[in-house]
Amino acid sequence: MLELPHVAVGVVIATKIPDPIIALPLALMSHFAFDFLPHWNPSLYTEFKKFGKPRLSSNLVILADTTAALILGFWVAASSGSNLTRFLTIILAAFLAVAPDVIEGFYFYLGAKSRLLEKLVKFQHDHQTNAPIIPGLLTQAAVLIICLYLILSK
Repeated sequence: MLELPHVAVGVVIATKIPDPIIALPLALMSHFAFDFLPHWNPSLYTEFKKFGKPRLSSNLVILADTTAALILGFWVAASSGSNLTRFLTIILAAFLAVAPDVIEGFYFYLGAKSRLLEKLVKFQHDHQTNAPIIPGLLTQAAVLIICLYLILSK
């Protein structure tokens, strides 16, 4: 799944469950749960195996997606007012919702190799429910729309 829907789910969790002891683990677990939804995203695993690096088109998608995810996370966190705990809970939940993908970045972009990292990359690859681009993006758009509705409904 792209980062934007993952971040949106993490932000919803943090805004609806403001207790960080509950929200933060749920945000991390949401990453794995939502990867079971049929979705499309660039297949860095396949590209890395085939070409030794991600393709330019994949990097552009990742750049745009990551930028949008950062904007959403910081926008919602900034709207928390002067409540530092709420701000930090939202930021950390947004990060934890994408943390497995961020960790994979060390493998795909920095060449980091470790047994644990390779197991995470393989686990993530094996537990994705991939879909063709149009239905896969529609699934993520639906997740995003539902999340935005939940974020904006107070």
